[in-house]
Amino acid sequence: MKLFRPAKSMKQTFPALIHQVLICLVLLWSPCLSQAAPRHVYLTWQHDTGTTITVNYQTLEEAETSEVHFDTESRNGKIGDYKFHTTGTRHKIEGLPDGRTIHWVELTQLKPGKTYYFVAGDSKNGFTTERKLQTIPDGTQKLRFVDGGDMGTGPALQPLMRQAALQEPNFAVVGGDIAYAGDVLANFGLWDRWLDGWEQCMVTPKGFTIPMVLAIGNHEVRGGAGHSPTNAVFYFRYFAQVHDRSFYSRKFGENFVIYLLDSGHITPHGGEQAAWLDAELETDRNFPYHFAVYHVPLYPAYRPFEGGGSVAGRNAWLPIFDKHHLTTGFEHHDHVFTRTKLLRNNQIDPQGTLYLGDGCWGQGARKVSDVLRWYEVKAASIQHFWLVDVSRSRVEYRAINKEGKTFDVYPPDAKGAAEAEKVYLSLPPPPPSNPKSPATSEDKDG
Repeated sequence: MKLFRPAKSMKQTFPALIHQVLICLVLLWSPCLSQAAPRHVYLTWQHDTGTTITVNYQTLEEAETSEVHFDTESRNGKIGDYKFHTTGTRHKIEGLPDGRTIHWVELTQLKPGKTYYFVAGDSKNGFTTERKLQTIPDGTQKLRFVDGGDMGTGPALQPLMRQAALQEPNFAVVGGDIAYAGDVLANFGLWDRWLDGWEQCMVTPKGFTIPMVLAIGNHEVRGGAGHSPTNAVFYFRYFAQVHDRSFYSRKFGENFVIYLLDSGHITPHGGEQAAWLDAELETDRNFPYHFAVYHVPLYPAYRPFEGGGSVAGRNAWLPIFDKHHLTTGFEHHDHVFTRTKLLRNNQIDPQGTLYLGDGCWGQGARKVSDVLRWYEVKAASIQHFWLVDVSRSRVEYRAINKEGKTFDVYPPDAKGAAEAEKVYLSLPPPPPSNPKSPATSEDKDG
């Protein structure tokens, strides 16, 4: 089947050419026009992580319903055999050339720590193949998650995703700059590639689809910054989380809470967001551990310490982090690896907060200075993600690169720390980054 016919004459109009390209993209988006099966199946949370989960999926054809059939046993995709069934909502993004429909179906009254098998779709468009998920336990059981940011769709993305999935995390956190689409409608193909990668790669060896928890970054916002959800349509309309609010929290069992913050992209650091953060941390004071995830680092490893976003974050959030003894701040945006000393009141303090970063889960690593900054223990040009194990009595952190090598472990008495240090010292320096390459761009917006 010929998807695109070259122009017979140089007189062919530019709009006609664009029209043909869009048709080609639509055809490629669906492997078979006669079978409009759902694509992009991914999991988010809108409410309690132990008893609910939201199945997100997309269809090109119009749909009369948005359905998920599920069970605690595998039914091999036989719709009539699933014990449970629920419907959800659907919507479109105005202006998308293919007119696709985004479906959100929230499963509720689930049992914590339980495995569920599910299919999504409708009788007209067909259903997905059977997938499985696992809800979060509601007690003090050990939990594992991965964190990273600044992903994009470059060649390192899927190898890093596969390595993350091999760790069998209960969920994954993305700290902004997801598909690098800039909230431009014409860039929907970048989202398709990113979602394809997640759907295919973020599945554990035991077959569990890994849920995602997303913070917002500057590359989710049209023009890099805005003050309305309409400036980040894909972020708010593709992912069922908190609808039009850019900051929120999620509780995981009885051990920890994660606060997903907006480092000034839709909502300013201070004001309403800072007041909310202060109140939430106070309400959650009985949880042993509290983690904050945000895009622009308070303690950057590549950009200047006095950069505007970092200063705004320290002014608005540090007093709140220190007041409530935040356990860890997960930072992104700089495209490097870094681990700080424990910090409190903007000083080194053994009772302070650990800051980990800085957003290099796919994007090319930037070169850091050979001289460590006063707050850094380590800083290096390494693509990576963080693996975090949380038990009632302890938190352990491991940095893993795209080859699956653990090259940093904290605390230093954790298993594998000595071996990781040897790996870190043996890693070759990265090649010089190419400023003209989109994968390694050192543009001011990150």
